[in-house]
Amino acid sequence: MTSPDTRTRILDAAVELIARDGYDGVRLAEIAKRAGASTALLHYHFANRPQLLAAAITHSLDRERARAERRAHDQERSSPAERVADQIDFWLPISPDDVREWLLWSELEGRAVRDTDLAAALTGLYARLREPLVAAIAMGVSTGEFGPCDPEEAAAVAHALLGGMTVRLLARDPGLTLPAARDLAGRQVALTVGYAGRLPFADREVPTHVPDPGLEPAPPRRRAARTPRPGA
Repeated sequence: MTSPDTRTRILDAAVELIARDGYDGVRLAEIAKRAGASTALLHYHFANRPQLLAAAITHSLDRERARAERRAHDQERSSPAERVADQIDFWLPISPDDVREWLLWSELEGRAVRDTDLAAALTGLYARLREPLVAAIAMGVSTGEFGPCDPEEAAAVAHALLGGMTVRLLARDPGLTLPAARDLAGRQVALTVGYAGRLPFADREVPTHVPDPGLEPAPPRRRAARTPRPGA
């Protein structure tokens, strides 16, 4: 059985378990078991652990982007300024799903420095992450809602700002709350794109601190029994 559903189940399991246990702590056999698949079938879809990690983040990113697009459609938010504000919300760890996704990103970012394959995957994922923001800024420039700016450069500035604040938020830095991070990002990104006024954020509840990701506790792991040495 190698249907797309099998691959999706494996990726869903990988997202949950890598976020819970970390890249080094997760066992491929445990991911396969959670997905209702064999380890051999997991290796059929993913040749190695780095490939699985990159695919899990891509899967999570696509899932979160689909949620964000549905929310924007339901709320009829389509102006460039609204879309930029929504992208700021998309990047901040506001919901438990957001926190799980950021835990995956932190696993990838921490290893990409020393792994060329993961570095290449990270570069591609960063580009995909910025695409909707670049498009929204470009639309605002073309309609005159934003000032003249380079959309790619403006998105890179927003990416750096939001990435840095998210690390502080996930680390539970007492000097930064989620509403403060959202407000700061809104003001600085508005300045970067030349928007007159405050970005129109959606009316949604933003918790003071990063929410719990809602991951189930890891089961206790048994230590292998030690065989007594002869004469001991």
